[in-house]
Amino acid sequence: MYYLDLMTQANLLDHSVWASPDTWTAALEHQAKRKKSGGKGGLIFGAICCIGLVVLILGIVYLVTQRKKK
Repeated sequence: MYYLDLMTQANLLDHSVWASPDTWTAALEHQAKRKKSGGKGGLIFGAICCIGLVVLILGIVYLVTQRKKK
């Protein structure tokens, strides 16, 4: 998404800036940093969902075994 936005506005910028290796290095480092920081939220959400699912399954098993005893 960001790459497409960048490419549509590339003609508005000075092309000598885009040819500089420092510009590309900074852009790649910035993108890598964004990907690293964004992954933690998904990991926490996934862990909470997994714990909730395990608790739900254990609750169902407990209720079924209690019903069989009666």
